[in-house]
Amino acid sequence: MVTREVSDAFAAMFGERAVTIELQSASEDFSRIPDAFGAPYTYWALGCVDPDAYQAARQRGTVAQEIPVNHSPRFAPVLQPTLDTGVQALVTAALTHLGKPGRMSR
Repeated sequence: MVTREVSDAFAAMFGERAVTIELQSASEDFSRIPDAFGAPYTYWALGCVDPDAYQAARQRGTVAQEIPVNHSPRFAPVLQPTLDTGVQALVTAALTHLGKPGRMSR
């Protein structure tokens, strides 16, 4: 339910820039903490690579070899618009979930 709500909010906020990615085991321990507290959770990803570099690697079929992932020593996200998009995503998700009546005490 939380994932659907946040996904819908991202679609409204980001339009065609909001896409669904393939399932990944990006953080296998992510769910342990919210599960321990019975808290709802969702996980999303941000694109942070120069779009032209990604498209070129994709056309060559070399994304895995040319585009470093977050645990690589060569990982260097493009600062903008990654930072702005990340902040917008975080605020959008928080307001979507926490801004509902009964979810926050005043």
